[in-house]
Amino acid sequence: MKDSKTQAAAGVEDTDGLSAPVSPKADDTGQDGGDRTEQPQERAEDDGDTEHGNQADSILVEGMQEIVISDDSSSSSSSSGGQKPPPLKATGVPAEASYAAAGSAEQQEKPRSPGRRPLSPNAIGIVRTSSKSPATTHPLQGGAGAGAGSGRGSAASSPKGRSFESADRTAAAAAAAAATATLMTSIAASTASAVGRAPASRLADGEISESEEEEEDDDDPVLAYEEEQRRRFRLAEQRRMQKEQLAQRCVSSEEIETMRSGLYNARESRNATELRILNGKYPDGLRGSLFMVGPGSLDISYNVQGELEQSTRAFTFGNLLDALPLVTKITFDPNAGAGSGSIVHRSRLVAGHMAGRIQSEHGINARIPGSLYQSESNQTVLTRFMPRQTYPITAESESCGQGIHLFVPLQGSSQNIVCTNHTGALQNIDPVDLRPRATVETRQINGAFACSLSTPQMQHDADTREHFMVLQDVGFRSTTYSVVSISDAHPDGYVVASFTAQPSVVHSFSLTRDYVVVPVYPYQAPVGGPGYRWSDSLLETLEFDRTQPAVFYVVSREYRRVHCVYRAPAFFAMHQTNAVQEPAADDSVTIDCVAYEDDTILRRLRIDSLRRASAGFAIPSAQIRRYRLPRITMEAQHYVPGSLRMASVPHAHVLVLRNEPAELPSVSPAFVGRPYTYLYGVSHLDRLLRREDHLQGAGPGSTVYNCLVKLNVADPAVPPRIWSRNHCLPSEPVFVPRSDAEDDGYLVSVFFDSMRIASCLLVLDAATFEEILIAQLPSPVPLSFGHAKFAI
Repeated sequence: MKDSKTQAAAGVEDTDGLSAPVSPKADDTGQDGGDRTEQPQERAEDDGDTEHGNQADSILVEGMQEIVISDDSSSSSSSSGGQKPPPLKATGVPAEASYAAAGSAEQQEKPRSPGRRPLSPNAIGIVRTSSKSPATTHPLQGGAGAGAGSGRGSAASSPKGRSFESADRTAAAAAAAAATATLMTSIAASTASAVGRAPASRLADGEISESEEEEEDDDDPVLAYEEEQRRRFRLAEQRRMQKEQLAQRCVSSEEIETMRSGLYNARESRNATELRILNGKYPDGLRGSLFMVGPGSLDISYNVQGELEQSTRAFTFGNLLDALPLVTKITFDPNAGAGSGSIVHRSRLVAGHMAGRIQSEHGINARIPGSLYQSESNQTVLTRFMPRQTYPITAESESCGQGIHLFVPLQGSSQNIVCTNHTGALQNIDPVDLRPRATVETRQINGAFACSLSTPQMQHDADTREHFMVLQDVGFRSTTYSVVSISDAHPDGYVVASFTAQPSVVHSFSLTRDYVVVPVYPYQAPVGGPGYRWSDSLLETLEFDRTQPAVFYVVSREYRRVHCVYRAPAFFAMHQTNAVQEPAADDSVTIDCVAYEDDTILRRLRIDSLRRASAGFAIPSAQIRRYRLPRITMEAQHYVPGSLRMASVPHAHVLVLRNEPAELPSVSPAFVGRPYTYLYGVSHLDRLLRREDHLQGAGPGSTVYNCLVKLNVADPAVPPRIWSRNHCLPSEPVFVPRSDAEDDGYLVSVFFDSMRIASCLLVLDAATFEEILIAQLPSPVPLSFGHAKFAI
């Protein structure tokens, strides 16, 4: 019988589930298929690298066709009525590699019917390699095992029970399988290069590849699952690191807008750094240190562990007054620098423990209610039903960034700097290196000083060296106000007087020689005292009531009681400018303050709004008003404590000193408590130049204060003096006297340059408002609504 010329067929399946057999295909007429046999290899050798992807696809498609072995006189297929043989199982070697490549004279087969369909791969023992096959004998890896078959995978049974185990046929099949394995390795490498994957032999140690082969035995599903999870985690971690690296190299437009707003996290400079003077010269005779407190950390980052990767999120404070503080010290020494003078700067973030607690809790778990002005705590509703956690008070465990005061007697010494907040916490700061020494609560100073709220702004009497505060103990039905005093003579302090009134937001108050005047602004708690106990944000608990009057409580320092009470139309003020007690014949008190129609100024200090200068957001305008409380001694005779009827309360006389808006007011220290003429502060340039903007609301570009102003409160006809620079946003100015004249001195401030994203020290001549010096700080200082003091 004439021998039939056939070719061996080999099939593999890659990790993506695509079968890639290489099958020479003989025609049905029995002609030699030599040309067709070499076709795949010729393609692999002749085609360029750019065609490897299409070449591989064509080979894979051709290999999936049914294999037909035909001859003029015989066929290796079964008869039409025969039973279909079971498929052969492979143990790392394709079943077709063990199939006999050529028929012999002993193999008597019936001729195939012309109309018969070709046999399927399963009918001739072709079994596709599955993912369950041992990876060590994968055809793509090459080696001797790829072309040698054994066991059940090395022989196939015909429908009539015949076996084809001829040595010649086995050798031919092994050779064909080896050639096929070599060809497939080359094709796989070319295909991987075309799609951007590196071949397994080129992978560096530890390199992550999505086409990485499993090395574990897939027969164990637990190990396979764990390895898959590890692979996914490595890929996810790699993607996360790539995103972080890309984010560090790229700055979005929102981030640029945030940086130019001056409201982003500050970088502390603990070491003393001498400032470089950019413009002007050292001020003659200026000696001392400027201490400032303001926002330092507005965003606190924390990590959240996901299922496959770790993500970073940020907790952002809602109100500028809630941000964690930065304390800055700028020292002027005229004798340093070879007699030419030097300016040394240092700064420090003083709430590190609180920042760490926010990171661990992913928000603020308020220790006491109302500890925030207007910020979301980022805590679940369930925390409201749980007892509030009590944390040990450390030197940096509280945010005290709303006021700064000099030489307050605390913990046995008055040589310190004290920063305060609105919840009765005082932070003792070392005046040399700004290191927080301790944080104490008012109740630790004196048991009678227990409070829920306090005034961040303290008042100091230079003659008696006393420091005064106003405390509020908010109850379910009433609120008790206490005026307290601390001094070197009374380091434990004492209560000057107490009275009962409605809860209010009192940021500052007034002090004269004989009286302490406490303004109580009209607020209501919509749900009463329990609402205050449940809320973390003060402004979400208290609501300004324009229908009720503001009340002034006049406390006698000599008799230690409330002397009398006055009322005025509803208004709100954060800062008092000055308070003057008139001669005894009249016995009246005048209080000058920056007055608003309501408390919108507090609610407009939203960080997210202040960061978007292009959104048209604006801070409301204020007036410089004077409230006169006449005939205090006479009114004291009619006042009955505990029986306040508003209808019988005398009115305070209101006088508008200046319509030009100003905030963060400052006067000469020598004229505090005395009649004065000049007031210094920050303002809006567009509203100063165009009066109509004050009536119409905010003008363009008036998001924040962008100039310094000097106002004559004695004569409204005198035009204001203004200092401004393009894109420069100043902070509170501090007057440093040079002589006994009221305006003979220096005005010291720090401004933020939103174009250069830098902060500079500014020294002006208080009389002429001319620049004397501009020096650049080593790092930007965030835009501040905080305060400053100058120590000589």
